[in-house]
Amino acid sequence: MTDQELLDIIKKSAESVEIPRMVLPEEVKKRLMDEKTNKTKGAEKKRNYRYAGRYVAAAAITVICVAGAFGIYSGRTSQESNTAGEAGMLSADNGVSAGTGGIRAGQDTDQMAEEEKGASGGGESSQESDRMNSTDPVTRQKHNAGDLYVVASDYGKVYDAIKKSELNMYRQEMKWAADMDSGGDMINESAGISEDAGTGDAMSPISSSATKGEAGAIAAGDTDQKYSKTNLQTEGVDESDIIKTDGSYLYIVDDSSVKLVDVRKKEMKLTGEITLSMNSAADSVMEMYVDGNILNVIVQKEVSALKKENTNEAEDAADIYSFDSDWSTELLTYDISDRENPVLKGTVKQDGMYNTSRKTGDIVYLFTEKGVQRPELTKSTAILEDNIEGWIPLVNGKAIAADCIYIPSQGNQGLLISSVDTGHPDQIVDNTLIINQDVQIYMSTDALYLYSQSDSVDGMTTQIAKFKLQNGTIDAVGATSAAGFVRDTFAINEYQGKLRLLTTDLSGGQEQNNLFLFDGELELTGKLTGIAQGEEIYAARYFNDMAYFVTYRNTDPLFAVDLSDETNPVILSELKITGFSEYLHFWGSDKLVGIGYETDPDSGERKGLKLSMFDISDPADLKTAGTCVIENLDYSPALYDYKCVLIDEKENIIGFAAESYRRGSCSYFLFSWENGKFREIMTESLEDKTDLQQYRGIYIDDRFYLAGIKNVISYDRKDEYRMIQKLEL
Repeated sequence: MTDQELLDIIKKSAESVEIPRMVLPEEVKKRLMDEKTNKTKGAEKKRNYRYAGRYVAAAAITVICVAGAFGIYSGRTSQESNTAGEAGMLSADNGVSAGTGGIRAGQDTDQMAEEEKGASGGGESSQESDRMNSTDPVTRQKHNAGDLYVVASDYGKVYDAIKKSELNMYRQEMKWAADMDSGGDMINESAGISEDAGTGDAMSPISSSATKGEAGAIAAGDTDQKYSKTNLQTEGVDESDIIKTDGSYLYIVDDSSVKLVDVRKKEMKLTGEITLSMNSAADSVMEMYVDGNILNVIVQKEVSALKKENTNEAEDAADIYSFDSDWSTELLTYDISDRENPVLKGTVKQDGMYNTSRKTGDIVYLFTEKGVQRPELTKSTAILEDNIEGWIPLVNGKAIAADCIYIPSQGNQGLLISSVDTGHPDQIVDNTLIINQDVQIYMSTDALYLYSQSDSVDGMTTQIAKFKLQNGTIDAVGATSAAGFVRDTFAINEYQGKLRLLTTDLSGGQEQNNLFLFDGELELTGKLTGIAQGEEIYAARYFNDMAYFVTYRNTDPLFAVDLSDETNPVILSELKITGFSEYLHFWGSDKLVGIGYETDPDSGERKGLKLSMFDISDPADLKTAGTCVIENLDYSPALYDYKCVLIDEKENIIGFAAESYRRGSCSYFLFSWENGKFREIMTESLEDKTDLQQYRGIYIDDRFYLAGIKNVISYDRKDEYRMIQKLEL
C-alpha cells in the first residue's frame, strides 16, 4: 500500500468525525500566540521553548482523534489512541488532560461484570515478588502522602483507580458537551491561571553574601577562576539546561547533538560533538548537566506506528487504521575526560515525555509525564504478570512495582520519577509513579514537593504532597492543602525543613493573597490572609526569615513580611511604584532587582521593560534605589524563564534577551549598577529571532560569551565588551 493510498483510507474513514474545537489547528495556533502576547494574565510564564513539542503533539491530536474515531466506528474507542492523546496533550493553557476519551464506548457488558467481580490482586503480591530481583531499585516499603496519594497494595488497586478516574472524566466530558450545546464555554477560565505556577519546571545563583535559602550569583570553583553557572531556583539543587559551562568549555544542545566549544584560549574552537541516534523528526536532545568529567544528556524520543484495527468481515468493508504513538525519555551519561572523544558510560530509559530534572550531588532525578490507561482486558487478566508491562509504565524495560505507585482519588496522568547515581549510570536507585491530574514540581536539597490546583465549590485550592529524598530514595512524608493557587515559581520555598507558600485566592469574588507557613510534617503553623485585595502575586522571593513579593493591578506594591515567628508572620512594609515586576533576584544582602514592565497607572498600558532596584536594607522601610525603563521592548524570556537570566552582584552584571514586536527586532542587553543607576554596557542584535529562550549570557573571567544554538560570540570585558570572535556552530 502506498502512502497516498493509506492517506486516502484515513481521510475516507474520518470524513464523518467531528473534531473537537479545542484541538483544531487554528485553536492550537491561537494558544501558542496567546502564550506570547497575553497582556493581562502573564500567560507567557515559565515555558521553555524546548517543550513546544507538547503543543505540536496537541496539534497532532487532530489525527489522533480521527484514529480514536476508528475504534468507535467498530464499536469501541481505541485505547491506543487514548494513550497517544494522553502522552501528547498535557495542556499548558488549562491544566486539563486533553486525551480524555478513556471510556470504551461499546465495551462488552460481560467484561464489565467480570471487572467488577475480578480479584483485587490475590496472587499479585507473589507475582510482583517473583518479578523483583537484587538489581531492582526499590525494596523498602513506601509511605502514603496523607490521603492525597496512597501507595497501591497491588496492580488491581491501580486498575480500579484508573477506571474510577475514567468514569469521572467521562461524566465531565458529557457536562462540557452539554455546556457547549447550551452556549457555555467548555474550558473554565480559572483553569488556565495555574500555568505560571512554576515549571517547570521553572532562578539564579545568588551572591555568596545572600545565600541561606535562595540561589544567587555564581560562586567560583575550587580555583580562583570565575564563571557563571545555570540560574537556579534552590541553592544546592542543580538544574539541567540547554547551554552550560565548566569554565573551560561551553556545552551547547542542538536538536540531535551536544557541541563542545573550547574557550580556554582567546580563539574559541569547536573541539567535539556528541551526535545522538534519533528515531524520528520529533526526537530531540532536551537538556544536560556538566559536572567535572561527567556529562549527562537528556533525550526525548517518540515511537509511532500504524495499527490495523479488527474490522467487519464483510467483503466491501474498508480496513480501519489507528496510530499508536508514545514517548520515552533517556538519560545518557558520558565520560568527557577527553573532550574530543566522549565515551558513553551508561543509559537509563523511562516511559513518558520529559517534564524536568534536578540533580543533588551525584544523584539525578528524572521526571516524565505519561498517561496511564486501562488495557482492553478484564482486571483479572490485566494484572497477570505477562500483561503488566502492556499498561504500567516502564523504567529500564521493567514495569513500576505496584508498591511504588501512588494513586489519588482521581486522575490518570502519571508523573514518573526515577533517580540515577552518575557513578552507576545504567542503574536506577529508586523509582516512583504518582498518578495525578497535573502537578508542578519544587525540590529542595532533601525533599520533593508536588503541588497542584483543585477546583471545588469553595474555590480553588492548592494540594501539596511532600516526599523525602535520601541518597536517591523517594518516600512520602505527608500532604496538605491551602486556599488559592500558586502563580509564581518562587512563591513556594523550603527553609530549614519548613515550607512557606504564597497563593492568590479568587474564592471571595475578587483576588486576594495568602501566606501559609508549615512545619516539616506539613502541619500549618501560621498564616496571613486577605493581602492586597483585588491584586495578584506576580513575583516572589524568600531570604532567610523574610518573604518579599510583588502584587499588581495598576501599580506594583512590594511587600516585606517577617517570618521569624512561624506562628505569626507580620507584614513590615509595603512599597508602591508604577508598573510591576515579574522576576525578583537578590543583589547582595540589602538589595533586590526586579525585572518587569512599566505601565500607565490609570490604563495599565505597557510602556516597555523595566528594571527596578529595591533597597531592602531595612525591611520595615522599603525604598526604590533606582529604575530604568527600556521603551519599545515588549517581551523578554527573563520574565518567565529564570534560566535565561544572568545576574551577578559581585561581577556587577545583569543580562537578558528582549524583543520589540513593533520594530521586529531582538537583542541581548547587559546592564550594570553604578552610582545608584542602571547603566547599559552592551547591546547585541540577535540574528535568530525564532525563540529568545535559546540564548544564554555567560562570563568566564575577563571574557563574556553570548551563546546560542547556531553561534557563539566572545567579548572582552576589560575593553568595554569589544567583540573578539564569532564562532559558527
